[in-house]
Amino acid sequence: MEISQRAVRGNTFSKVVFGLAAMVLLFAPPTARPSRAQGNPLDLQICSGYFALCAASTCTPTGNKIAVNTVTGGTRNFDEADCTCPVILGLSLADLAGGNMQGTCDPPGPGQLWSEYQIRPDIPQAITNWVPHLPEDFAPAQTCPASLNLGNQYAQCYSMACDDETYINNVPVVTCHCALGATLFGIPALPHSSFTILAGQRDPAFCAKHPVSNVIDVSSP
Repeated sequence: MEISQRAVRGNTFSKVVFGLAAMVLLFAPPTARPSRAQGNPLDLQICSGYFALCAASTCTPTGNKIAVNTVTGGTRNFDEADCTCPVILGLSLADLAGGNMQGTCDPPGPGQLWSEYQIRPDIPQAITNWVPHLPEDFAPAQTCPASLNLGNQYAQCYSMACDDETYINNVPVVTCHCALGATLFGIPALPHSSFTILAGQRDPAFCAKHPVSNVIDVSSP
């Protein structure tokens, strides 16, 4: 199916903040941009168009495995989780060598798009029935402490492929296929890691609902 030409409304604050970040990357000299080809762990680039923003989503394990690009080369399999994420139009930040991206902002296939990132305080989310405006879609951060031992149960959706578009409360959403406990580098996270989430509007119970996040505390490659 074709990804619909509709998007969730943004706001002036997020456009200004993310616009500054985009300018820094776009106009930096090539040697200043992070790139795996230059020996850096991430290949961060600005993409433009429709993308999925999963930062405030929770996910459901599928029982399958999913391959994730690793910083050391090749891929590594992780447990897969499916996440429902809103579709956004605009500038986004992607790791073209991360997730399961293949070096380009181009959609992964017909009717598909990538899960990428944009700085914004509001993200449509299931907890408020996908209402696409503040205050209902406020997405504040909270920390899930290491004592919960859930550091390998969050979902890593960044730069992962999404499909199966539908609408909930007139908001376009897609299903993103994400990796449980993977880091941005394709390395397993340690269970006793703390992590930050935007899901749940500060309800700590959401730490155990496979929220989308990332951690720094990792096991060896």
